[in-house]
Amino acid sequence: MIEKIKETAGRLSNHLQNVEVNGVKQYYKHDLDCAFFQDWNLTDIRVSAEHKSLFIKLSSLSGPVVYWFEIISPISNKEIRKRISDYKFSDGAKSVPALKKIYSQDSRTLYVGKVKRNFWGRIIQHLGYYHVKRTQGLQLYHWAKEIGLKVRLHAYEFEPEMEDLVSIFELKFARTLNPITGKHS
Repeated sequence: MIEKIKETAGRLSNHLQNVEVNGVKQYYKHDLDCAFFQDWNLTDIRVSAEHKSLFIKLSSLSGPVVYWFEIISPISNKEIRKRISDYKFSDGAKSVPALKKIYSQDSRTLYVGKVKRNFWGRIIQHLGYYHVKRTQGLQLYHWAKEIGLKVRLHAYEFEPEMEDLVSIFELKFARTLNPITGKHS
C-alpha cells in the first residue's frame, strides 16, 4: 500500500507542477447586475436573452473550476448578510450558504466555490433559478435583486486531471479572499 501512496502522490505532484509552470487552462470573468434579473423559473435560463451569452461561455468551461463572486456595488457587507439572513428564514426559501459568525467587514468577496464539472449548472444554482430548494446556492434572484447588488464572477478553469485537487485551491482562495458567506475549513 505504501507504493500506491507514493505513486498517487507522484501523480498529484506532477499535476500541481504543471499548474505551477503553465498556469490554469483559462480565466473568465463576468459582471452581473442583479437589479435586472427576471423570473426565469418557468423556462431554461440558458436560452434567455438576459443570460444566453453568459451560459454559452460557461458551457465551454468543461474542466474543474475554482470561482468567486466579488461584490462591486457600494452595498455594505452588513446589509448583504441581513438580506441573505432574511431570505434564508422566509417561507419557501431555497438553501443558501452559511453566514459566518466572524467575518471581515472589509471583504468584497461574497462567496468562494469549486466544481469538478458542469460549472454552468452551479451558476444556475447561485443565480437562484434551480428548482430544487435543498441545493445550496447564493439564490441571488431571490434577495439581491431588490437591493440592486452588482457582482463580478471570477472563474479559473483547470485541466481535467486537477479534479481531485481543486478543493485545495478553493480553501486557499477562501483564506486569502475572506468571503462573507460559506464554510471553508
